Amino acid sequence: MEQDEIREEIRARIDLVELIGQHVRLQRSGRRYKGLCPFHQEKTPSFTVDPERGLWHCFGCGEGGDVFTFVMRTEGLSFPEAAQRLADRVGVRWQTDPHADARRERRTLLERAVETARRRFIEHLFRNPAAEAARDYLRGRGFSRATLEAFGIGYALDSWDDLLTALSRAGLSPEIAQEAGLVKAGERGGHYDVFRDRIIFPIADVTGRTVAFGGRALKADEPAKYLNSPDTPLFHKRRTLYGLNQARQAIVEAKTALIVEGYTDALSLHQAGLTNVVAGLGTALTREQLQLLARYCDEIVLVYDADAAGQQAATRNLEVFEGCDALVSLVTLPEGTDPDDFVRQHGPEGFRRLIADRVSPVEYRLRLIFDQHSTGGAEGRARAAQEAVEVLLQIRDWTARDEYLARAADLWGARDPGRTAAMARVLKLEFRRRARGEPQAGRAESPGDTGYIAKALDGILEGAPAAYLRAEAQLLSLALDDDAVAQRVAQELDPEDMLCEQDAAILKAIEAHLAAGTLDAKVLVAELPEEEGVRRRCVELLVAETEAVDTQELVTETIGWLKTYRRSGGVLIKSRGDKGAAPCDGTPVEDFRELERRVWEALNRGELSHDDPLFLQYQRVAAQVRRGGHEGYWGADRWREAPNQGRPPRAPQEGPERPQVEDDHAEDMTADPFDLSDD
Repeated sequence: MEQDEIREEIRARIDLVELIGQHVRLQRSGRRYKGLCPFHQEKTPSFTVDPERGLWHCFGCGEGGDVFTFVMRTEGLSFPEAAQRLADRVGVRWQTDPHADARRERRTLLERAVETARRRFIEHLFRNPAAEAARDYLRGRGFSRATLEAFGIGYALDSWDDLLTALSRAGLSPEIAQEAGLVKAGERGGHYDVFRDRIIFPIADVTGRTVAFGGRALKADEPAKYLNSPDTPLFHKRRTLYGLNQARQAIVEAKTALIVEGYTDALSLHQAGLTNVVAGLGTALTREQLQLLARYCDEIVLVYDADAAGQQAATRNLEVFEGCDALVSLVTLPEGTDPDDFVRQHGPEGFRRLIADRVSPVEYRLRLIFDQHSTGGAEGRARAAQEAVEVLLQIRDWTARDEYLARAADLWGARDPGRTAAMARVLKLEFRRRARGEPQAGRAESPGDTGYIAKALDGILEGAPAAYLRAEAQLLSLALDDDAVAQRVAQELDPEDMLCEQDAAILKAIEAHLAAGTLDAKVLVAELPEEEGVRRRCVELLVAETEAVDTQELVTETIGWLKTYRRSGGVLIKSRGDKGAAPCDGTPVEDFRELERRVWEALNRGELSHDDPLFLQYQRVAAQVRRGGHEGYWGADRWREAPNQGRPPRAPQEGPERPQVEDDHAEDMTADPFDLSDD
C-alpha cells in the first residue's frame, strides 16, 4: 500500500476515543465526547473529540488535529515516530521506504553516541582531577550538587581526542560521532573533539532525552564563550529550549513560562525555587520555540538584561512574538545585573515582584523610542512618531494596533491630555501615510488644503466585528457538515467574501471538492496546509457544535450579511428600523462607498472644497461610523460575541516554589557539591 493508504488504514483501525481516553476522562455529549484538555489547565471541559471524523480540538487553547497529532503532542514525537508507534499498535507496516530500517538503526547509533558523551562529561566533572577549575567555577556560582545532578552538568577535558577515544571504545565510529555533532574532521585527516576544556550543559528534548550539548569556556581568551552542538538528525536548535524537560510541569501548573538568556541563569532560578524557567540557545528566539512553549502555558515572559545587547534582543522579531499562540510579555533586569545576581540579592519573592511589572514587547519598544527622543524638541517628536509607526506597522491585529497607538500617544503626552491628543493625531496621520506607501509630509495641512480633505477619507473602520466572524464560522461549519449548504455557499459566495484568511482557504478547498463531485470533510482537512493555521481552523469548524437554529434562514441571512459587508467596504451602521441602515442625513449604508467614490472623483477634478456639501455629508457619515465604534452591526444581537482573541494580560501568575531535592547537599547550600566522601 502507498503511505497515504496506510495512514487511512491506521485511522480506521484506531479507536480515537479509547486512545485519548487513556489521557483524558471523556464524557459523551451528543455525537461527540468532551473532557478537560491535557495541554493546558482548565476547570470547564473545552476539549472535544469527534469519533466519526477522527478529529479532536480544544476550544480553550486552540490545539487540535487527528490521531497522529495527538500522539505527537502527548509523547513529544515527530510525525514519522508517531506514525510508526500507531502502526505497531494496530499491526500494520508503516515504513514503505526500503531504507527506513537503516535510517532508524543509524538514529539509534546517534542516540548512543550522545548518551555516551553525556556520561563521560559527568564522570569528568565529579571525579577527574583535571576538572578542578570547572569545579571551582561552579562552586563560585553557588550551585548545589542536587542542581548539578538534576541538570546533568559535566566537563569536557582539555583534550583533542578524549571523547573520540571513549566513543571508539563503545563501538561508535568517528563518522557517527561527527554526525552527532561531537567531533569534527581535521584538515589533514582524522577527527578531533568539538568540546574541549568547557563546562557542559546537556540539552534535552521535552521527553528528557539528551540530544545536544552547550559548552562554556573556562579560559578568558577563548573566542567563543559559549559553544553549542550543530543541528543534527537529533537536534534542531530552532525547535529546542534548554531546561524544558525539567520545567514543563511547573510551567503547566503556573500557566506561565519564563525565558532567560543563559544556561546558568536557568539553573540559578530553578535552585531558588522558580522552576517554570527555560533558556534560549544563544540565538534569537524563533517562532518554533515560542510555539513549543505555548503548548504548555498561556503566557511567556522574556527576561532580559538591561544592557545594549539585552535591549537589542528584546526588540527584534516583533512578528515572531505576535504570531505566538500564547501571550508574550517582557521584563528587563536592573542595569548591571543578570537573573543570577538579582535572585541572590532579592530572593525568589523579589524576582516575582520584578516579573509582575512585565510589559508587552511592543510597549517596551515604544518606551525606548520615546525615552530616546524625549529631549529632541519638535524634530525629536517627529522622529519619535516615525519610529513608533515602524513598530505599529508590524502589528497585523488591527485591534491590538489601535490599542498600542493610543498607548504610544499616552507615553509621549506624559499624562498631558492636550499633548496626548496631538500625538495621537500625528501618529494616525503618519501611520496612514506609511501604510499607503506615501512619502512623509513636509508640513501640516489646513482645512482648506486638498491634502486635508484627502485625509478625511481615511475614516473607514478597520477589521470585522466579532459577530460577523462568528456568523461566518457557523456558516462554514454547517457547509462542512451538509453538502446542500456547501453547494449553496460555494455558489453564492467567493473566497474573497470571507472575513478570515483561513476561512477563504477553506472555502476554496470546498469549491475544489465540489467541482470533483464529492465533499469528504476528513479528506479535505487532511489536504489543507498546516501553514497559517488553515488546517487547525478547519478542524475547529468540523468539531464545533452548531446552534439549534433554522439552518436555511441562518444560511440566507449570513450569506446576505457577508455580501453586504464586503459591498459596503466594511462599514455597517446599525439600523434604527427593521429595514436598511440610514444615518441622520439619509445616506443608506449600502451607498457609503458610492458616496466616498463621488468625493474622491470631485477631489481629483479639483472641484471639492472643505465646505462643499458633498464633503460635509461624507464627514457626517464617517463621524457617525466612528462614534459607533465596533458595535451595533446588523444582526449583532442574534449572535453571541466571540471571546476576545487578544487575551489581555492576566494577573501575575508565578511558578510554584518547590522544595529543593531532599539530600544533604541540597539542604546545606554552603556544602561542597563535589564532596564525594559519602559516595
